[in-house]
Amino acid sequence: MQQDMSDDSGLTMVETMIATLILLFGLLAMAQVLAFSIVASKTLGRDATKATAYAHDKMEELTGLNFADTTTNVTVPAPFPANGAGLLAGGSIPPNAPTANYVDYLDANGVRTAVGAPFYTRQWQIVNDTANLKRIIVVVTSQKSFKYGTAPTATAVTYKTP
Repeated sequence: MQQDMSDDSGLTMVETMIATLILLFGLLAMAQVLAFSIVASKTLGRDATKATAYAHDKMEELTGLNFADTTTNVTVPAPFPANGAGLLAGGSIPPNAPTANYVDYLDANGVRTAVGAPFYTRQWQIVNDTANLKRIIVVVTSQKSFKYGTAPTATAVTYKTP
């Protein structure tokens, strides 16, 4: 009993190998995308978390000042000298350029550093809403973030009364 091979349908070994090769290239491409997204997520998440913590640190320094303080310099590490602006109305927040006495710069570990190559920039603004109410806004921006997308920022806002 002889069978006619021309009527048989199915995949040949060559077709199977080509399909496997195409599948392999697709899976490798997906693995690269997955690896890139993990690195990007970790980097941006870390920077955003640190920015939030540094915003809260600055907010604590500012809210710890006396309501009428207009001389404490909180741009340098404690103990704070009396050659600054304290809670005097002024300052700026991004995207505006930093205002002297209302900005400081941090390295990767959150230690104040010079303007040269900071990892984080902290800008704050003091607004006198009424005679007995000051609004304090602190914005921290990561400067050394992952090269794709926008740098993480954190904003903290509070009010201070006498």
